[in-house]
Amino acid sequence: MTIIIILAIVLIVVDVFYVWHFVFSKAPNPPLTIGEVGIGENVFTVEMATTSIEEARGLSFRKSLAEGTGMLFTFDPGVQQFWMKDMNFPIDIIWIASGKVAGFVENAQPEPGVSLLNLQRYNSPGGVDRVLEVNAGIVVKDGIKVGDAVNFGPNT
Repeated sequence: MTIIIILAIVLIVVDVFYVWHFVFSKAPNPPLTIGEVGIGENVFTVEMATTSIEEARGLSFRKSLAEGTGMLFTFDPGVQQFWMKDMNFPIDIIWIASGKVAGFVENAQPEPGVSLLNLQRYNSPGGVDRVLEVNAGIVVKDGIKVGDAVNFGPNT
């Protein structure tokens, strides 16, 4: 019984260090699965954050986001909360519920030097099951509106 307890403690410690390293290290996500998201006439090539570590890191530590690209997050429907932890550039956050734009945050700004507890939180409307992050200004430039249909590529 003692051996089982010791092994369980060792596994917990290793898991904590693993999560700490990958969530709080100063490196961007490794290459993620690629998909496509269409809103109106616009098609975005997106990286898909599918694990909790990928979701926590998001676009953190990157220098920029290429034009026509974004990052897609998939969740169980509900209110989603995002922040700009370790971000280096502003973004638009597009809230998606049941295949339609449910709302958005325009021009969310990086907050360098702000402690984790003091970062601004951006909350979605209820029922949001996907979130698309794109370069700041895309919502206005592309005329994205609440209620627009959102189409997902075959592997997205």
